[in-house]
Amino acid sequence: MASSPPSDIDGRIQFFQQRIAAWNADPAAIGLTAQQIADLQAKLTAAGNARAAALTARQQAKNATATQNSTIAQLMEQGTAMIAAIRAFASLSDDPDQVYDAADIDAPAAPGGTLPPPQAAADVRTSLENTGAVRVHWKGTTANGTVYSVWRRLDPTGEFVQIGTSTTRSFLDQTIPLGTPEANYFVIAHRDGLNSPASETVSIRFGFVNPDQGNALAA
Repeated sequence: MASSPPSDIDGRIQFFQQRIAAWNADPAAIGLTAQQIADLQAKLTAAGNARAAALTARQQAKNATATQNSTIAQLMEQGTAMIAAIRAFASLSDDPDQVYDAADIDAPAAPGGTLPPPQAAADVRTSLENTGAVRVHWKGTTANGTVYSVWRRLDPTGEFVQIGTSTTRSFLDQTIPLGTPEANYFVIAHRDGLNSPASETVSIRFGFVNPDQGNALAA
């Protein structure tokens, strides 16, 4: 049997919750008054409510922190991918400084000679997703801020155009017009204002399997 309240908050509340009914049964028998018991009951109720509110606020703070961290991570993922896209675009521009000025971001430092231009992506392949989108994937490094620009041509006699960038080793092309018979792709690696040679060009035809690529194509 405890003779005094414990040191923790919940223990202190429980200590008086467990005794107030007995004390209230005959206050005079234990040297107390009914008014003291009433005051203690009021303080015990207030303490219990405050403790519950504090626990709720603590959980809400944890939830808010988790939401904050998640949204910041999403912001950084999207934002850094866009910065990588700007840098890739600038590296292929005739006036990269103008691109960086327009984007209000610093141009990469001039190469110090320690890192050579990135190597070209290798083993570039395509595969058809169930949604009809084409995934382009390749082998290559992602170290030291290397980013890849992905180029596509839908008309065999037309020009290649950049359709996006990737900081990984794959890219999902979800913008192929309905009825397109064929798409051609190549990839360029970029790092610190330096560009690799273009990778080999790969093709995907819609309607049959291309034995040279070994890719699953649309039926």
